[in-house]
Amino acid sequence: MAKKKEQNQLEQRFAELENQLKRAVADYQNLERRISEGRSELSSWASAELIKNLLPVLDHLEQALAGISENERQSGWVRGVELAVKELNDVLSREGLSQIAADPAVGGTGFQFDPSLHEAVDTREGTDNMILEVVRKGYTLNGKVLRPAQVVVGRHSESDSVETSSDEQARMTEDN
Repeated sequence: MAKKKEQNQLEQRFAELENQLKRAVADYQNLERRISEGRSELSSWASAELIKNLLPVLDHLEQALAGISENERQSGWVRGVELAVKELNDVLSREGLSQIAADPAVGGTGFQFDPSLHEAVDTREGTDNMILEVVRKGYTLNGKVLRPAQVVVGRHSESDSVETSSDEQARMTEDN
């Protein structure tokens, strides 16, 4: 009977150790997964920061190209800069960068203002909530907004006259 009791104790101890081993292996696998996710997140963050720092450079190069006269366009150095900008755009695109659609000059129709994608920096008379002009291009990186597009948004002139008349009424009341 002592042997049976000893065998039961050994079996219990074996089951406990087996359970501990299974938990330890599961914990280790979870730790490996979390470390892998952390590395991936860190890599994505570093990529996003690098791309965010490159966007002003891209903006300046595109502005420089926009300011070149037609006579200068045939110059070799201008073509070189154009190719460099195209290649930079291609590299950034392969990394997951895409431009936020907002430019009314592209595609012929205006775009609706979307506060999750666009930042309104001014308003002008025009169709309500339609983008009239892009001041600075916006970009998404792998579907997340990296930099919102800065845009000028249209508004009805009737609402302006209503606001103006209410402002004038308020001033008249203050003056009296």
